Amino acid sequence: MICRHCGNEIRDDARFCPHCGAAAGPEGVPPQGTASYSAAPAWEGPEGGGKKKKTGLIIGIAVAAVAVAAVLSVVLGGLFSNPKKQVEAAFVKTAAAYAQAEQALNMPDVSQWQKEQLIAQSMSLALENTNSDLIGYDLSALNGLALGVDTSYNGPDRYMGFELFAHWGEDELFALRMTADDDKFYFNSPQLTGETYYGVNTETFGSDIAQMTGDDSVKDVSFNLFDLVDKVMERMDPQAMEDRIKEANKALWAAAQIKKEGSKTLDLNGTETKTAAYRVTVPQEALEDYADALVEVMSAMSYYDLYEEIYRSMGMPQEQIDEILDMLEEFDAYGALSDDLKDAIGEIGDLELEVCLSGGYVSALLYEDRVSGSDVSVSVYLGGGEAYVDDLSLELEVDGVKLAVTSTGDHGGKSGVFTDKTTIKGDPLKAASLNSITSEFRYEPKKSGDNFSWKLAIPGAGSLDMSGSLITQPSSIALDLDDISLKVIGMDVCTLSLSYRVENRASSGLPVNVQIITQMNEQELMTMVLDTQQRALQWASDMEALFVSRLPDELLYGMMY
Repeated sequence: MICRHCGNEIRDDARFCPHCGAAAGPEGVPPQGTASYSAAPAWEGPEGGGKKKKTGLIIGIAVAAVAVAAVLSVVLGGLFSNPKKQVEAAFVKTAAAYAQAEQALNMPDVSQWQKEQLIAQSMSLALENTNSDLIGYDLSALNGLALGVDTSYNGPDRYMGFELFAHWGEDELFALRMTADDDKFYFNSPQLTGETYYGVNTETFGSDIAQMTGDDSVKDVSFNLFDLVDKVMERMDPQAMEDRIKEANKALWAAAQIKKEGSKTLDLNGTETKTAAYRVTVPQEALEDYADALVEVMSAMSYYDLYEEIYRSMGMPQEQIDEILDMLEEFDAYGALSDDLKDAIGEIGDLELEVCLSGGYVSALLYEDRVSGSDVSVSVYLGGGEAYVDDLSLELEVDGVKLAVTSTGDHGGKSGVFTDKTTIKGDPLKAASLNSITSEFRYEPKKSGDNFSWKLAIPGAGSLDMSGSLITQPSSIALDLDDISLKVIGMDVCTLSLSYRVENRASSGLPVNVQIITQMNEQELMTMVLDTQQRALQWASDMEALFVSRLPDELLYGMMY
């Protein structure tokens, strides 16, 4: 029949016109079960008002929806039937899960501080208590001994500081400070140089030495430490390095061949799970290209042309530059690394892995092969518990010798507390008469104190227990472990305390009374040497008197003899 609205031919039993969407029926007679319609288009009401006729629009939308669903089913069906895309999606989802767990720790972005070149660190370790029964001497006099280090780098202000110090209670035993301030590099030790800082001007270093010694061969040596750092940073280019790694990863994945092998039931960290198994094959050539890319990234700072550029900018004679480069060539660590990687890849050949997926995540990575005459098996299991990131394990076997690592806990902090228990067991430990090595960690970030603990233990041998507080803010990390207990075979050995700070800040400023050594005359140099020698003798005498006054005779003689 003919549609009374658009005039197109339609089937006799059609209830709606597929061309215009209007209700079908003989001219002037609506089909059974339908109301009469005006001749206006289905999405418009009759001229002059009245109720809008929306049925045609709804039918049109329904037809379009069905068409879109059909297209999506074809596209998505192709996507999810593609083994490589399924495995790739699982790796992406897995990486995102672990990244989210890491972000939940709410740690500041230290890498950004490094890019800003504003970072300061300080650490000190102190002896709080000792067990005198272990050696038969009273060791309590040693309590309060502490060693520490402070570092600071301020790129914008061109300042760098380093200090190494030792204390015994309230007494300072020794301190050494080294500072770079733009074109000046100097050092100080209160025990050896008093309040005076001695140093050199790096930009006039060569000419100063030439004037002092009469040797013009070094007169052109001139450099600025911060200019050299800038050259290295430019060559490093962290963003370019990151992009190069991503490019290498993509190339490696593009070369991989993936085939679905069916289903496989695995014990995922104590939970029996049915997984989809895939065979992943990475050609040897692709592995070698990937190794080359990694070595290229790691060796970005060690190019000979960079060294040569630096040495030339310092004004060093070419003969000395050549000698240094020849020495560096003998210690080509990255070249050796490249050779080692190539040898290992040559032994493996094409890398074949079995990748198992469950719930859209990677559940297991399984590898078995014969490498260098040995039967090697590596199994990595992920998930299995209530939260995917909470459970993981590694099993390694070489010619029947087994080693297993398991890790479980609240790794994502869903309860508000981050926990982890890691255990290492296996034949190598048994050979050393050890049953296992365990690590237990707990961190409660919402508490302002006593929120951190970590225990490392070798059952039957000893343990190291640490507890204190870990406080993080956008511009700082502060770790204070006021109770570090070392035990051996169940006996307390000693108790230590540790304090560590890292901040997005740095000191700057030149101390008063800096003496440039290379600009001093012979008499001034002799005075400096004699003064330092006298202070060193006095310091040695003071230390001897301090130890004699504080230590019991038997302990003092035991340490000396």
